[in-house]
Amino acid sequence: MSALQAFEAAARLCNFSRAAEELHTSQSAISRHISSLESRLDTRLFDRRRKKQLLLTAQGKQFYEAVTAGLDNIRNCMDSISGTAAEEQLTIACTHEISHLFLLPRFDALQRAIGEHRTIRVLTCEYEAMERKPDPDIDILFRYDAGRETPADRVPILTEAIIPIVSQPYYQSHRDLLEAGLDAWSGLVFLELSKPNHGWATWSEWFALQGRPGLSPEYLYFNNYVYLLDAAAAGKGIALGWRGLIDRHIESGVLRGLGRKYTEFDRGIYAVLTEYGKSKALARRCLDCLVEPGGDPGSRA
Repeated sequence: MSALQAFEAAARLCNFSRAAEELHTSQSAISRHISSLESRLDTRLFDRRRKKQLLLTAQGKQFYEAVTAGLDNIRNCMDSISGTAAEEQLTIACTHEISHLFLLPRFDALQRAIGEHRTIRVLTCEYEAMERKPDPDIDILFRYDAGRETPADRVPILTEAIIPIVSQPYYQSHRDLLEAGLDAWSGLVFLELSKPNHGWATWSEWFALQGRPGLSPEYLYFNNYVYLLDAAAAGKGIALGWRGLIDRHIESGVLRGLGRKYTEFDRGIYAVLTEYGKSKALARRCLDCLVEPGGDPGSRA
């Protein structure tokens, strides 16, 4: 179990040192666990040939999906066994990014909306795990598309709108290039997600919309958007910022947008009631609380 936890953290964070910090252990212990797993599986889980980043091999990606699904099932079972009565508990499933960047800033307001005496249970997992075999007790799923759900059973929480962002020190150090236009950006480092794309915008798509489809700069890849933003804040390069997820970083001055306008798309993330959640008044009250600013929950028939 320790080896599986070490692998999950290292793969999610793309960094042995950060995994060690999260698990309150040493980097050497993380390395030993990974080496032990690779020996037992007789395969490499990480591609160590790249100096700037830690990436999973094809076998590593396959193993990561299995490990995260297994650990999530264990946590869900523990929560179910020790949990409160179903009608007094609201269970939400979403990715780590949505949990950290969207739900956390709104958690207190959500708690007040459903009642202080009720429990909010947040399960974090990848999109693949939610679609493959979701926990039967989940009331609300966060999905990139609304699927086949009717307007009565889902609300938009984020309409996709993006803008390039950098840290203030990075902007000051590269100001001449950043203000010279896109053609001058080719020598800079761009931060990108390495995980499978589920429809959200990528740098390639953004370049094409700016009339530069052939631009192919140097990329630094991350498996998690939270840590990609951390890297941007640390001055590692240019990131794409999603309106609604980067607000705290912009307001605090940690990050700044390049330009004044967001590039908007006719798509986004939805909060969707599951079959289980459709029968719970508590879940529908939560859905009204989560509706995107400017959206009208009353329009849901």
